[in-house]
Amino acid sequence: MTLVAYTGSECPPGDKTPAIKPRLVSWTSRIWRESPERSFPLFKIEARLEMRDVDDRALQEALRPYAAQLQKMVIVPLAGETTRLAPWAVGRFDIDSKSAYMFFHDFLGAPNGMLMLHLMQTAGSSSDIVISLVPMIVEPQRLAFAVSTYDLGIHARIS
Repeated sequence: MTLVAYTGSECPPGDKTPAIKPRLVSWTSRIWRESPERSFPLFKIEARLEMRDVDDRALQEALRPYAAQLQKMVIVPLAGETTRLAPWAVGRFDIDSKSAYMFFHDFLGAPNGMLMLHLMQTAGSSSDIVISLVPMIVEPQRLAFAVSTYDLGIHARIS
């Protein structure tokens, strides 16, 4: 079975959106300031995705040529919007021969988005993520997925 670009206008049902579970490795937090009036919070999560952890066979085969890029995948929870691949998408995942970048639209604007990032930085916390993907662009040198859902969990022991 091969991966085919989705052409529907509505988000496909959950059983048609294969999930990936990358291992979160590290994070970097920055402030980019371009003028006295404008600054942007930047948060980058580095992750690693192993092919053996991708259950969907068609998705696994499509991702296999990019296995090296998926070892250094970057997830960026954005303060604002970026170009959406579909109006229903909550993020996008772009992979090419050089990189693998995922963007979560308006993450920091979500009710607990900033809190989640603060908790992730807590000593002793651990995190996990499950991301459901919808293929939108399937080309020989490039893949682009709409993120239909993601579940980011932060875990810490209360003493």
